[in-house]
Amino acid sequence: MDATLLRRAAQVLGTGDHQETVIAALSEIVAGRQQTTELARLREHVGRIAAIAGQALQGRDSSLT
Repeated sequence: MDATLLRRAAQVLGTGDHQETVIAALSEIVAGRQQTTELARLREHVGRIAAIAGQALQGRDSSLT
């Protein structure tokens, strides 16, 4: 890693030394990936809920005719 990049990352992450900076940066990456995984799971659940709601509404509409 470039020293300038490490100094900038330390400023952004609020860390004091290079080791803390690298650990903080890796923690941010892991947290981001976990968030991405959780968002994908939530999208899947929302899709299922929407499909169930759509089926329920179709059933309700067809029972009215």
